[in-house]
Amino acid sequence: MKLYLSSHGFGDHIDTLHRMVGDNKKVLYIDNAKDDWPAAERAQHVAEKHAEFEKIGYEFYELDLRKYVGKTEILAKIVAATGLIWAGGGNTFLLRRAMKYSGLDIMLQNDLKADMFVYGGSSAGAVVATKTLRGVEMEDDPYVVPEGYEEEIIWTGLGLVYPQLVPHYGSDMFAENAQAMADYFDGNGLKYVTLKDGEVYVVDGQFEERLS
Repeated sequence: MKLYLSSHGFGDHIDTLHRMVGDNKKVLYIDNAKDDWPAAERAQHVAEKHAEFEKIGYEFYELDLRKYVGKTEILAKIVAATGLIWAGGGNTFLLRRAMKYSGLDIMLQNDLKADMFVYGGSSAGAVVATKTLRGVEMEDDPYVVPEGYEEEIIWTGLGLVYPQLVPHYGSDMFAENAQAMADYFDGNGLKYVTLKDGEVYVVDGQFEERLS
């Protein structure tokens, strides 16, 4: 299993990401954590990410999971051809719903074990990889329900990585919320790792570590 989980953006260890991905530089970018944004703003954000990935040598494709609800077989073929799936930041609970509705969650859980590609994510894209989303409500509103989403909250994460992750720890904008997440995990006996912006949590086979 290969995971590259960042607090913000690519983080400060992009060489590690390149090494993990290898020669297949096709990236499927998921921005569904921002499905509550106005359409024009969301599209602008995707365009910015497109430019960022192309700048570092990746072939960029947006993977809007809303288009693959009930189309699991089609999605599976698209996923099988990629070298990197990257989920961006925003609302973790929206991202988790989109992954479930499309069936991507099961694909990730199965295909990553076979090292078919790398899963990367920043902020919400990193947090969704953990085992539970309990405590994440300290940063993200679980009751946001844009058009096409159901009210039911999914509290289980993907279960790809054992420790809970706390992104934006000590950051200028989100320090209070990040501390509240850490306090929740402390109070409930959950192992967690804090990530300052720039830091990443990497899983590469038997190697698992926070890179500062």
